[in-house]
Amino acid sequence: MTIFYILLAVLMFGIMICVHELGHFLAARLSGIPVKEFAIGFGPQIASWNSKKYDTKFFIRIIPMGGYCMFYGEDDINEKEKDDPRALKNYHPSKRLFTVLMGPIMNILLAFFVAVLVFQLSGVPKIIGSYETTVQSVNSGSPAEAGGMKVGDKILSINGEELSNNLSSIVDRHAEKNGAPLEIIVKRGYGDNVREEKLIIRPLYSSSDRRYMMGIVVNIYAPTEVVKGSFGEVISSAYRLCKGAAGAIIDGFRGLVTRGEGFEELSGIVGVTDAIVKESQKSSYMVYPSMLILISINLGILNLFPFPGLDGSRALFLIYEWIRGKPAKNEAYIHATGMILLFGLLIFITMRDIFRLF
Repeated sequence: MTIFYILLAVLMFGIMICVHELGHFLAARLSGIPVKEFAIGFGPQIASWNSKKYDTKFFIRIIPMGGYCMFYGEDDINEKEKDDPRALKNYHPSKRLFTVLMGPIMNILLAFFVAVLVFQLSGVPKIIGSYETTVQSVNSGSPAEAGGMKVGDKILSINGEELSNNLSSIVDRHAEKNGAPLEIIVKRGYGDNVREEKLIIRPLYSSSDRRYMMGIVVNIYAPTEVVKGSFGEVISSAYRLCKGAAGAIIDGFRGLVTRGEGFEELSGIVGVTDAIVKESQKSSYMVYPSMLILISINLGILNLFPFPGLDGSRALFLIYEWIRGKPAKNEAYIHATGMILLFGLLIFITMRDIFRLF
């Protein structure tokens, strides 16, 4: 059964990468850019055929984990194709920009489509009570500790505003608006000793996080039930899920770059597959749609970052070319260097994942 779960995980990765490459292919065709090769999977080929209509050679390869979309004269490294009229560089930067961006966009659209499908089939969560925000820890020397906040306190309101599921935005809004300490009502105690108390806390602005901080960790909970939703509720739930996942990815990347947080938790294909298999053994097949949504958004968002070799970096170079009217020098070698660094990081993370298995 474990082998079966691993194969499902491999197929899931393959679908995400194929959809990414399909985005490039479809955008290129819509822009009139010929595609030299398009492959589903990698490794030895099972079948191939030439399409005179698209001027493309299609491949189906034996390992269903990925694929690629190759253009004529891509990156100007192939000297034989450099002067080919079909070469990618001969098309307007706007068309190439559209082609580059559609890969990551297709990953995000795939995640959204799967989320819509999941909520349509299983129902949407509906809150049947109010949010409960419980303090789980208080940092030593923090504004919260100075103001008397304790572990177990349930935060009811800040400056008279009842809490929703986003404590940080409420703290930011009131701290910036008033520039004064916040009046926070908490519920404290258990059983017959439950009481409400008013605390005065002045949050401090964190330049690294770019927001006001009280120095606490909270657990936000609201009782929910799953109900059959209307089409609008399904779309709204899918949008919120994808938006939350994208926000978490961006916050995680910001923490990694600015503070070095989370590097130990980074996983490659081996680590992610292992996590999926372990989770699927506990919660069966339902883990796969959830992981596909999260990883597909991750793939889309990270590809938009302007690191050499990624689609985001290629997009920046194309915008530069569009504005200046000529391409940047040595672009191909900059992307090649970025890809070498990325592959080096991937190999390191993969080896670390393998060692963690034993």
